[in-house]
Amino acid sequence: MYSRLASERLFDIRLPGGTSTVRSTNGRNNILRSARDTFAAKGFDGASIRDIAQAAGLSLSALYYYFPSKQEALYELVHTAYTWYSEHCRAVIAEVGDDPTEQLTVAVRYLARYRIENVSVSTVLLRDTERLTGDNAARVKELQREARVIMGDIVQAGIDAGTFDVDSAQLATRAIHSICNSLSLWYRPTGDLTPDTIERDFTQYSLRILGVDPSAEELSRLLALPISQAGMLDFISDDKA
Repeated sequence: MYSRLASERLFDIRLPGGTSTVRSTNGRNNILRSARDTFAAKGFDGASIRDIAQAAGLSLSALYYYFPSKQEALYELVHTAYTWYSEHCRAVIAEVGDDPTEQLTVAVRYLARYRIENVSVSTVLLRDTERLTGDNAARVKELQREARVIMGDIVQAGIDAGTFDVDSAQLATRAIHSICNSLSLWYRPTGDLTPDTIERDFTQYSLRILGVDPSAEELSRLLALPISQAGMLDFISDDKA
């Protein structure tokens, strides 16, 4: 559906002593996993580029062929995460047609599942994105805006159709995002709440924010709508470390 998804974007690495390039997806993903773990554990300010190199099993000089600084490593991690989310979320929404309630349901379920599957990345996104500077910060702000627009457009379409009953599409969208994004702050796989339970309850909460209170039968139908697992950030997800 998308010709160049985030996981397929390759780095051309100039090798010492020559001009050859290599397709380095595996090396890049290994470093992104290491950057994810390092930033999640230590925070951007507490981490060093040397910490990332050690976690990746690389020398510092080898890491510099990929990222010249921890600022660039953070940017690539954040850029990849937002791009991956937006591309796949749009694909999931496109599978259910034009009904705003169905679109909202799969968008919320996808976002909740994305946060659950990528707790470490989400922690970095929420806590360390503000440490980006200059052009990196500007580019990521645009990616954040694009990610918000996905849900916001659905909410506005539902209001226009008379399906949703809220005064402010922007405020309702922020409330829904806040519910889902908070997962990285408290969700743990060993906890009492299962992903299915969270997905169900968050869907119901989000619809109620929009003035929709589905029956048990309707909620079950909405929860049965398909969501592709391919949308998870699997190439640097927590269980791939």
